[in-house]
Amino acid sequence: MKKAQQTSRPGALRHGFAIAVALAASTAALAQADKPEASVANRPLTIGVVELFANPHFAEARKGIQDFAKAQNTQLIIQNAGFDATKEAQYIQTFITRKVDAILVSAVSPTGSLPALRQAKAAGIPVVCYTTCIDPPQDKELVKAYVTSDNKGIGLTTGKAAAGYIKTRLGGQAKVLMLTCEAFDVCKQRRKGLNEQLAGLDIRILAEQEGYEVDKARPIAEAMLAAHPDANVFIAENQDAVVAAAQAIKAKGLAGKVAVFGIDIDTHVAQLISSPDGIVHWTTGQDPYRLGARGIENAIRAARKQPLGDFVQYSPSPTYTKDDPAMAQKYVADRR
Repeated sequence: MKKAQQTSRPGALRHGFAIAVALAASTAALAQADKPEASVANRPLTIGVVELFANPHFAEARKGIQDFAKAQNTQLIIQNAGFDATKEAQYIQTFITRKVDAILVSAVSPTGSLPALRQAKAAGIPVVCYTTCIDPPQDKELVKAYVTSDNKGIGLTTGKAAAGYIKTRLGGQAKVLMLTCEAFDVCKQRRKGLNEQLAGLDIRILAEQEGYEVDKARPIAEAMLAAHPDANVFIAENQDAVVAAAQAIKAKGLAGKVAVFGIDIDTHVAQLISSPDGIVHWTTGQDPYRLGARGIENAIRAARKQPLGDFVQYSPSPTYTKDDPAMAQKYVADRR
């Protein structure tokens, strides 16, 4: 998750459109097997989409949503809640009034989003979550499917990389700073994975604070570094935090002294991974294009009364390391 920093990326989008077409073909084949009533299966659909906030993750997810919807003759109404549950509720109420066929939502709050989703259910409109959702057990009561990344798994992967560095480069001891995003359940899951991998090491967490938007997170990171000049590892739970930590470390002349291990990927993070300053050692990314495409696929299938498969569906989580910068360089090149 990262604040708006969108770039044109025709190489990635050509590749992405091919993915969307392939997914659409798969859906068409399944639709033939499921054979829902013709009036639902054949008519054009209108689906309302509510994004959590504006950042590169949701920009790329939106492209996946749009490409897949276009291949499926589906009209979209896309709104952005900007972390605001009141706006989210207003958009969902508008979708209900317009009688959309389904709603795809990245829920603002695991509890605060419940009233709006209850209204959608009462109106007979199926809801699918992507990226974020509401809490169990209400999720399975109000939502047809939840497409996301395996956030605990992402935390485990980054935690394993950090633990390996601490063992091999720091003698098993580390003084750690953290920028977190645990206002969101997905980040709480990431933290669980991180903690599991770091358990048993001689680690002191010197400071941790919420900081998931780069403009707000950078001064927090700078203050942490000023207060704890002996820190040697910085863990960042989302891509804005990765960027903020790296910028703060560079500004204070601490490159080579503090290593960043992060979660999430965008072009800025990828450039930091491949930078010769070596500040960012590792990040475990997400694949928002595929995540968005799978989210809208599930919303379309729900609208057409077709089976959706597993309730929770995970999108891939690729990894990027400064020891193999080619992966990060390719990521950037694909999005030019």
